[in-house]
Amino acid sequence: MSNKPSVTLVLPTEFLMLCRRDNVKPSEVLRGFIADLCGLESREYCTNGSDERMYARAYYERCGYRFAREFDEEMKRRQEGQS
Repeated sequence: MSNKPSVTLVLPTEFLMLCRRDNVKPSEVLRGFIADLCGLESREYCTNGSDERMYARAYYERCGYRFAREFDEEMKRRQEGQS
């Protein structure tokens, strides 16, 4: 059993229909967005590219959430500490 936090969501029919139409799993779409937003590269989460990362962050900020430069700096420090 994983020690990682998890969230259970009820997905709207429209999202499920979109995923079904495009032959993609809803979890793949959500994991991709999370990876792009946070710049993740792992087995579970893999970013879709630099433009996707830029647009995910822009979306996040436009919705009124705060995407601070400090987050990027913190993630960089963590990655350097793992090397």
